[in-house]
Amino acid sequence: PFIFLHDVLFPVDSSYTSGFSSWEFDTDMGSLQAALFAIVYRYCVREEDDNEMLNMGVVGAFVVVRTLSRVHVPSYCTAAPLDCGDPLGYFDFNMIQQLVLNGLESAALF
Repeated sequence: PFIFLHDVLFPVDSSYTSGFSSWEFDTDMGSLQAALFAIVYRYCVREEDDNEMLNMGVVGAFVVVRTLSRVHVPSYCTAAPLDCGDPLGYFDFNMIQQLVLNGLESAALF
C-alpha cells in the first residue's frame, strides 16, 4: 500500500516515474527482497555456524537488495505485465545499465 501511494497517488517527479509501471516493478522487487531477507536472516542468526561463505552471502544479499531498490522505471514502460521493450521486455537497456552501474557501486560500498 505504501508503494502505491508513492508511485501512483503522490509521485515525487511525474516526468520521471511511470505510475502503475513503477508500482508494479517496486512491488515485484519488494517481494524478491523480502524473500531474500527471510532466507539470509534464517541462516545469519544461527550461533553454532561460523561459515565464511555464509558471511559473504550476507554481504551479497545487501548488494542485491540495494541494487534493485535503486532502479527507476522509465516513463515509456507499460504495466500489467510490465513491458519496457527490448532486449528482455521486463528490463530494457536503460534498466540493465542502471542494474550494472548500481550493482558495481553497491559492491564497492559493501
